Amino acid sequence: MFRNQFEGQNPIQQALGINRNPFKKIYKSCLKSRNQHVQLMLIDGMVYSGFIEHVDQQNVYFAIPYVENKPNQSRNNQAQYNVAGYQLYRCMFPLQAVAGVTGVF
Repeated sequence: MFRNQFEGQNPIQQALGINRNPFKKIYKSCLKSRNQHVQLMLIDGMVYSGFIEHVDQQNVYFAIPYVENKPNQSRNNQAQYNVAGYQLYRCMFPLQAVAGVTGVF
């Protein structure tokens, strides 16, 4: 017997795609954006700027670069900063917490 994946839905819900897995679109967007500088928006309103390193069916693995500044004291007591390099802050977000991904230019 053939089973409809939208069993229990009325024809209007089937046509509009209501009750389909909403995370599939986010998952595909994250996959397309891997290794690109993007903004990751979460459902709680937080926005992170960085790189998607990896995506699986449950999580988005994200790297946020930050510059490490070290103050140098000059003779006239004005602080000047040397850029010593950058570090990566790596974090993991549940795919269900991601609201969207946008490219940063």
